[in-house]
Amino acid sequence: MNSVTLDAGVGRQPMYAALATVLVRDIEEGRYPPESTLPSEKELGERYGVSRHTVRQALREVRDRGLISSQSGVGTIVRSGARGSLFRAVNSVESLLQFVETTEMHALSRSEVKVDEALAQQLGFAKGLLLSQASFVRKTHGETLPMSYLLIYVPPRFAAAQDTPVVSSSPIYKNIERLYGVRVHEIQQDITATSLNQELADILQAAPGTAALEIRRFYYDQNETLLQATVSYYPAGRYIQSGRFRATANMTG
Repeated sequence: MNSVTLDAGVGRQPMYAALATVLVRDIEEGRYPPESTLPSEKELGERYGVSRHTVRQALREVRDRGLISSQSGVGTIVRSGARGSLFRAVNSVESLLQFVETTEMHALSRSEVKVDEALAQQLGFAKGLLLSQASFVRKTHGETLPMSYLLIYVPPRFAAAQDTPVVSSSPIYKNIERLYGVRVHEIQQDITATSLNQELADILQAAPGTAALEIRRFYYDQNETLLQATVSYYPAGRYIQSGRFRATANMTG
């Protein structure tokens, strides 16, 4: 097996995380299709020039995202449905950043909006408040159908942070931090069930009335000042969050 140089990036991530990223990409791009067996730990170590300990840590990361499973006497198997739309649960700033960096945002529009009754009820903003709104569709690399439709709201003073390339993987909140010297200290996430109206269905290439997840996120600095709010719509079947939880000794059910 030919050796491959693994680039972790100076100061960015440990080697096991770099290897995990490569394995996830290969699974999502179909190099390792569902129900196939990954190379052994020894083969992966030789291919990427890392220790078996590093390989085990990387496989644990990929397993925690729900993409693979280990079967005694068989090896490490790629799970069915793993390709393209299965992601580790987004429950921290780090996991959110990883999710954003492994998907693509395709810019659609930007405008200044005044909060109306519907938006006030949806996000809790005061009616009449001026905001800068940017809209995107999010896709996984190589996929035709959008994963989600995304609306990002920021105060007008942060509007320049919404200037992005047509296709990007850089989160808007990171642009705010970089351009304005503020830092996201806390993120509130609310998830609810909804269905797609005609407008959303057209954007997402789905049927009107399709069940969907509506995910709202609110980004605050350490003074609890709102820096950004987002609303995302994920049609059924396009996105799965996967997580594994270990039971404690005192759990009863």
